[in-house]
Amino acid sequence: MFRSADRRSVLLGALLAGCVLVAEPAVARAEPTAPVPETSIVPGPALAPGQPVTAPVVDIETPTREIYLRTGDLEGVSREAESSDRIELVLAADVLFAFGRADLSPAAQGRLAEVAERLRVQARGTVRIDGHTDAIGSDAANLALSRRRAEAVRDALRKALSGTPLAFEVTGFGESRPVASELRNGRDDPAGRARNRRVEIRFDK
Repeated sequence: MFRSADRRSVLLGALLAGCVLVAEPAVARAEPTAPVPETSIVPGPALAPGQPVTAPVVDIETPTREIYLRTGDLEGVSREAESSDRIELVLAADVLFAFGRADLSPAAQGRLAEVAERLRVQARGTVRIDGHTDAIGSDAANLALSRRRAEAVRDALRKALSGTPLAFEVTGFGESRPVASELRNGRDDPAGRARNRRVEIRFDK
C-alpha cells in the first residue's frame, strides 16, 4: 500500500514539472539578438507643385591622346605614323646619305620626290624636319651631322615645292633620341644603329 502511494507521488511530481516547462514562455529560451539600427531619413528640398527640378551643369574636360596608325616597308627604309590630323614620316638615313656624310645620294632624289608630292597634296602650315644619328663619334660631331642632313632634306623639298605656302623648321638632335638599342648581348648591334640614323618629317594635314 505504501509502495502505491510512493508511485503516485512520483508520477504526480513528474506531471507538475512537465506543466511548468510547457507553461514557461518560449522567449525565455530564445538566443539574444543584436539591436536593430535606426534608419535616419534626410528630407530633400521642398518644391511647390509644378516647380521644375534644376541641377547645375558641369563641363567635364578630359585629356585626349592622338591615335596613330603605324606602317612601314619590309626593307625598313621608311616608316609612317598617321593620326586624324597629323602625319609623321621616318626615312632611313642610310638611303638618303653615305655613312658620315650629309650629301643626298642618287637614291634619295626619287624618295624625296615622292615625299614632296605628298606634302603638296596633304600638308599645311609648317613642316618639321628632324635629323638623328647613331652614337658613333662625338656628341658635337653627331649634332652637327644631324643638322646638316635635315637641312639637305629641307633644301630638296623646298626646291620641289617651290610656289607652295609651306614653311619648314629644321632641328638636329644628334644621338640624343635613339629609337633602338645599339647593343645586343653586350655587343654592337648594326641593325639598331641603322634604325637610329634617320630623318623624321612631320606635318599637319
